[in-house]
Amino acid sequence: MRFTLVKDLRSDALMRPLLNGLLLFAGSFLVADAFLKRDHIGLDRERLSNTLYGNEAEFIDPVSEHFVLELLHSDIFFMMMTLLTLSAVYARLCPLKRIAAVVINLAMIAAVADVVLFALAYYRGDAYLLPWLGAFWTWHGAALFMASASLLYLNVLKKP
Repeated sequence: MRFTLVKDLRSDALMRPLLNGLLLFAGSFLVADAFLKRDHIGLDRERLSNTLYGNEAEFIDPVSEHFVLELLHSDIFFMMMTLLTLSAVYARLCPLKRIAAVVINLAMIAAVADVVLFALAYYRGDAYLLPWLGAFWTWHGAALFMASASLLYLNVLKKP
Protein backbone atom coordinates (compact mmCIF):
# COMPACT_ATOMS: atom_id res chain seq x y z
CA MET A 1 0.00 0.00 0.00
CA ARG A 2 2.93 2.29 -0.70
CA PHE A 3 0.72 4.31 -3.06
CA THR A 4 -0.93 5.86 0.00
CA LEU A 5 2.40 7.47 0.94
CA VAL A 6 3.72 8.66 -2.42
CA LYS A 7 3.02 12.36 -2.96
CA ASP A 8 2.55 12.42 -6.74
CA LEU A 9 1.55 9.04 -8.14
CA ARG A 10 1.54 10.24 -11.75
CA SER A 11 5.25 10.98 -11.74
CA ASP A 12 6.44 8.08 -9.58
CA ALA A 13 8.33 5.73 -11.92
CA LEU A 14 7.67 2.64 -9.81
CA MET A 15 4.11 3.16 -8.59
CA ARG A 16 2.46 4.35 -11.79
CA PRO A 17 3.00 1.12 -13.79
CA LEU A 18 2.11 -0.99 -10.75
CA LEU A 19 -1.14 0.88 -10.25
CA ASN A 20 -1.93 0.66 -13.96
CA GLY A 21 -1.51 -3.10 -13.79
CA LEU A 22 -3.55 -3.37 -10.61
CA LEU A 23 -6.40 -1.31 -12.08
CA LEU A 24 -6.40 -3.27 -15.34
CA PHE A 25 -6.48 -6.58 -13.48
CA ALA A 26 -9.25 -5.36 -11.17
CA GLY A 27 -11.34 -4.27 -14.15
CA SER A 28 -10.66 -7.58 -15.89
CA PHE A 29 -11.67 -9.46 -12.76
CA LEU A 30 -14.99 -7.60 -12.59
CA VAL A 31 -15.81 -8.38 -16.21
CA ALA A 32 -14.76 -12.02 -15.80
CA ASP A 33 -16.83 -12.27 -12.61
CA ALA A 34 -19.95 -11.17 -14.49
CA PHE A 35 -19.34 -13.78 -17.20
CA LEU A 36 -18.67 -16.46 -14.58
CA LYS A 37 -21.87 -15.65 -12.68
CA ARG A 38 -23.84 -15.69 -15.93
CA ASP A 39 -22.46 -19.14 -16.70
CA HIS A 40 -22.78 -20.65 -13.19
CA ILE A 41 -26.04 -19.28 -11.84
CA GLY A 42 -27.47 -16.97 -14.50
CA LEU A 43 -27.92 -13.23 -14.51
CA ASP A 44 -31.57 -13.13 -15.48
CA ARG A 45 -34.54 -13.94 -13.29
CA GLU A 46 -35.60 -17.16 -15.07
CA ARG A 47 -32.19 -18.82 -15.19
CA LEU A 48 -31.34 -17.72 -11.65
CA SER A 49 -34.66 -19.11 -10.40
CA ASN A 50 -34.05 -22.41 -12.20
CA THR A 51 -30.56 -22.62 -10.72
CA LEU A 52 -31.54 -21.85 -7.12
CA TYR A 53 -34.92 -23.60 -6.89
CA GLY A 54 -34.84 -26.09 -9.75
CA ASN A 55 -37.49 -26.69 -12.39
CA GLU A 56 -39.33 -29.99 -12.45
CA ALA A 57 -40.79 -29.38 -15.91
CA GLU A 58 -37.29 -29.04 -17.40
CA PHE A 59 -35.69 -31.65 -15.09
CA ILE A 60 -33.36 -29.09 -13.47
CA ASP A 61 -32.25 -29.85 -9.92
CA PRO A 62 -31.75 -26.95 -7.49
CA VAL A 63 -28.23 -26.18 -6.33
CA SER A 64 -27.15 -27.45 -2.94
CA GLU A 65 -26.77 -25.33 0.15
CA HIS A 66 -23.07 -26.21 0.06
CA PHE A 67 -22.78 -24.58 -3.40
CA VAL A 68 -24.53 -21.41 -2.22
CA LEU A 69 -22.42 -21.10 0.93
CA GLU A 70 -19.21 -21.67 -1.02
CA LEU A 71 -20.26 -19.06 -3.58
CA LEU A 72 -21.07 -16.53 -0.85
CA HIS A 73 -17.81 -17.27 0.93
CA SER A 74 -15.67 -16.71 -2.14
CA ASP A 75 -17.72 -13.67 -3.20
CA ILE A 76 -17.21 -12.00 0.16
CA PHE A 77 -13.46 -12.48 -0.05
CA PHE A 78 -13.09 -11.27 -3.64
CA MET A 79 -15.47 -8.33 -3.08
CA MET A 80 -13.48 -7.24 -0.07
CA MET A 81 -10.12 -7.48 -1.84
CA THR A 82 -11.34 -5.78 -5.02
CA LEU A 83 -13.41 -3.02 -3.47
CA LEU A 84 -11.01 -2.08 -0.69
CA THR A 85 -8.09 -1.87 -3.09
CA LEU A 86 -10.03 0.03 -5.75
CA SER A 87 -11.47 2.37 -3.13
CA ALA A 88 -8.05 3.19 -1.73
CA VAL A 89 -6.66 3.96 -5.20
CA TYR A 90 -9.74 5.88 -6.36
CA ALA A 91 -9.94 7.96 -3.17
CA ARG A 92 -6.26 8.85 -3.58
CA LEU A 93 -6.49 9.79 -7.27
CA CYS A 94 -9.94 11.38 -7.58
CA PRO A 95 -9.76 15.16 -7.08
CA LEU A 96 -13.53 15.37 -6.46
CA LYS A 97 -13.68 14.01 -2.93
CA ARG A 98 -17.45 14.24 -2.47
CA ILE A 99 -18.11 12.29 -5.66
CA ALA A 100 -15.46 9.77 -4.68
CA ALA A 101 -17.14 9.27 -1.30
CA VAL A 102 -20.53 8.71 -2.93
CA VAL A 103 -19.19 6.21 -5.48
CA ILE A 104 -17.18 4.30 -2.86
CA ASN A 105 -20.12 4.12 -0.44
CA LEU A 106 -22.49 3.08 -3.23
CA ALA A 107 -20.16 0.24 -4.24
CA MET A 108 -19.68 -0.93 -0.64
CA ILE A 109 -23.38 -0.82 0.26
CA ALA A 110 -24.34 -2.59 -2.98
CA ALA A 111 -21.69 -5.28 -2.36
CA VAL A 112 -23.00 -5.96 1.15
CA ALA A 113 -26.55 -5.99 -0.24
CA ASP A 114 -25.41 -8.45 -2.92
CA VAL A 115 -24.34 -11.00 -0.30
CA VAL A 116 -27.38 -10.52 1.93
CA LEU A 117 -29.90 -10.55 -0.93
CA PHE A 118 -28.40 -13.66 -2.52
CA ALA A 119 -28.66 -15.51 0.80
CA LEU A 120 -32.23 -14.26 1.23
CA ALA A 121 -33.09 -15.32 -2.32
CA TYR A 122 -31.86 -18.84 -1.63
CA TYR A 123 -33.38 -19.25 1.84
CA ARG A 124 -36.52 -17.08 1.61
CA GLY A 125 -37.66 -17.11 -2.00
CA ASP A 126 -37.68 -15.51 -5.39
CA ALA A 127 -38.85 -12.07 -4.20
CA TYR A 128 -35.17 -11.30 -3.58
CA LEU A 129 -33.92 -12.28 -7.05
CA LEU A 130 -34.42 -8.92 -8.80
CA PRO A 131 -33.05 -6.90 -5.87
CA TRP A 132 -30.01 -9.19 -5.89
CA LEU A 133 -29.51 -8.62 -9.61
CA GLY A 134 -29.74 -4.86 -9.01
CA ALA A 135 -27.17 -5.00 -6.20
CA PHE A 136 -24.88 -7.21 -8.28
CA TRP A 137 -24.88 -4.84 -11.28
CA THR A 138 -24.65 -1.76 -9.03
CA TRP A 139 -21.50 -2.82 -7.23
CA HIS A 140 -19.91 -4.13 -10.42
CA GLY A 141 -20.75 -0.90 -12.27
CA ALA A 142 -19.45 1.30 -9.45
CA ALA A 143 -16.26 -0.75 -9.17
CA LEU A 144 -15.68 -0.63 -12.93
CA PHE A 145 -16.26 3.11 -12.79
CA MET A 146 -13.67 3.46 -10.02
CA ALA A 147 -11.13 1.40 -11.98
CA SER A 148 -11.75 3.34 -15.21
CA ALA A 149 -11.74 6.75 -13.54
CA SER A 150 -8.56 5.87 -11.64
CA LEU A 151 -6.86 4.89 -14.89
CA LEU A 152 -7.95 8.20 -16.41
CA TYR A 153 -6.74 10.23 -13.43
CA LEU A 154 -3.47 8.32 -13.38
CA ASN A 155 -2.67 8.55 -17.09
CA VAL A 156 -4.74 11.14 -18.94
CA LEU A 157 -6.42 13.84 -16.88
CA LYS A 158 -4.46 16.67 -15.36
CA LYS A 159 -4.87 17.61 -11.73
CA PRO A 160 -7.05 20.69 -11.24
